[in-house]
Amino acid sequence: MGITNNLKQLKNKEDEYGFVSFYLNTDIGEGGQPSEEWKIKYKKAVNGLKQYADKSETKDEKNAIKKITDDIEKYIEDHRDELQKSIIIFASGDGSTWESDIFQVPVETEVMWEPTPQTEQLEKLEKTFPPTAILLTNKQDVYLIDTSMGVVREEMQFHWDVDNEDWQEYKGTASADRTAAGSTQVDKVQKRFEENRHRWYKSLAPVINKQMKNRGLDTAYIIGDKEYAKDLEDNMGERVKEVINKNLISTPTHEILNEIYPENVR
Repeated sequence: MGITNNLKQLKNKEDEYGFVSFYLNTDIGEGGQPSEEWKIKYKKAVNGLKQYADKSETKDEKNAIKKITDDIEKYIEDHRDELQKSIIIFASGDGSTWESDIFQVPVETEVMWEPTPQTEQLEKLEKTFPPTAILLTNKQDVYLIDTSMGVVREEMQFHWDVDNEDWQEYKGTASADRTAAGSTQVDKVQKRFEENRHRWYKSLAPVINKQMKNRGLDTAYIIGDKEYAKDLEDNMGERVKEVINKNLISTPTHEILNEIYPENVR
């Protein structure tokens, strides 16, 4: 997830030609804009860029804006089937910077050509929908979903290795893998885990807290069966914003996000 991870660096960048800051609302869901309205706004935004190019007094600047405009049109065409609520793009005239993301939060459509990236709208969104951890509990497996602005930045798994009595970490876990991991439990292992789970969950809490700190995740939602969710909550402290007692271990990640985000970002 490039833009939110690189927001600080973006704010400090400057280009001698200029920066395009491109915000496009693509929301066509219930309560959003009519299905064709985003396309009209998109055309106006692209035409706005072309007008910037036409008004330019230098050939280099004119060519830079036209190149970025072509790249934006190609990006949106290539990702047309992936559109959610919005697209945000920052691109420099010299070609050294291109940051683009598709988001599950709505934006106000606007396009700007300035010496520096115009990040104000993005910063407001990040404050409204801050980086958040979703923790799925499933007996001896706990999954951390790192989210920001309704988008998953990364997933990782903590699996309790009974033989070594230690939590093992794995990155890049998808919903199908969560299902597989939860289905390979052996009765003997389950029994031993149940006998020691309070102590073992207690040892996991500081590991998760450290991950959250390193990732800039201030709050966490815990989702899982009541017993396991409570064990984790009791040891996580004030970071836990809410506990949801549902078994969503095999649920697609975008549906899990619906459990914590309000309707306007679903």
